[in-house]
Amino acid sequence: MKKRILSLFLVLGLSAALLAGCGSEKPSAPADGDKPATEGSESTGYDTLHITAAPGSTETVAEHTSFLKFKELVEERSGGSVTVDIYPNQQLGGDREYTEACVQGNVTMGGPSPAAIAALIPSLNAFETPFLFSDYETAYKALDSEAGQALLDSMETAGLKGLGYFENGFRNLTCNKEVNTIEDLKGLKIRTMENEVHLAIWKALGANPSPLAFGELYTALQQKSFDAQENPIEQIYNNKLHEVQDHVYLTQHVYTPYIIYMNLDIWNGLNAQTQELIQECIDEAVAFNREECAKNNLTCIDGINNSGKSQVYEVSDELHEAMVQACKDAGIYDMVIEKAGGTYAQDFWAAAGFEY
Repeated sequence: MKKRILSLFLVLGLSAALLAGCGSEKPSAPADGDKPATEGSESTGYDTLHITAAPGSTETVAEHTSFLKFKELVEERSGGSVTVDIYPNQQLGGDREYTEACVQGNVTMGGPSPAAIAALIPSLNAFETPFLFSDYETAYKALDSEAGQALLDSMETAGLKGLGYFENGFRNLTCNKEVNTIEDLKGLKIRTMENEVHLAIWKALGANPSPLAFGELYTALQQKSFDAQENPIEQIYNNKLHEVQDHVYLTQHVYTPYIIYMNLDIWNGLNAQTQELIQECIDEAVAFNREECAKNNLTCIDGINNSGKSQVYEVSDELHEAMVQACKDAGIYDMVIEKAGGTYAQDFWAAAGFEY
């Protein structure tokens, strides 16, 4: 098993190399009169556009630094015709809130976890397939496939233009007890995202899941309101969740990207040259993001292990296989197909070489 986990991160590093990526008072989103202008600039040929970007993550994670890379690239190459202001740390609300603001045109760009907005765009439930990917290389292959593009395109039904995927990573379990067998998950009170598939997965595993806003999670764990939670390693470390949880288990149960989008009406109002520039800069920011995440995951694991607060543990093959089987027995994969609708899940699975 140690070899399996190590190889996963080695593949992550190689893949990234080949590809070269709670605030206090919320500031107000731009009012209707402040919506970005898209008049053409005679000097550059690019539309004049001000982008308000609202990633929900903190400044310490790769999503934020990747938005900074996008800002650097697009402002320089447009000669200042396109400018970007970034509001991290949920300053403009949680994933669902700023996504709704983007649909309304009061935020230009966002980057939430698909699970948080799957109620708005059901096709994104395809991402909640448990144990879909064995490593990052396979995940990137699926994201960059026609099926991955189809999921981006499906966002247009909600008034959003899907542009690409930043890395969030494999979700892992943290808890205040040892977990060596699936029986150890029985009755475990675990915080999850407010997503039906996530809740169903943990119920299938015998736990007692309940949703809670991410901004309230640290305090809830500190006060022992929950026994456990699950998030990618970078989120666990940079939000200090390992300080209030004794064990971090590399369950790798769901792979989570950040899905980068833009208001569709604003996008459609841009000339072709500006659209091409924005997509080009997003694509380069994605490659940068994967490089950053390749380094950050290993750094975060080392940080947890050296913190004196918690330790990272591998999951045995026996426990992994028992968790997969529990999801199959509970009909989770059929649920994903139904929730996603169409053939979104099946096509995405095919791109990953996944069968159940």
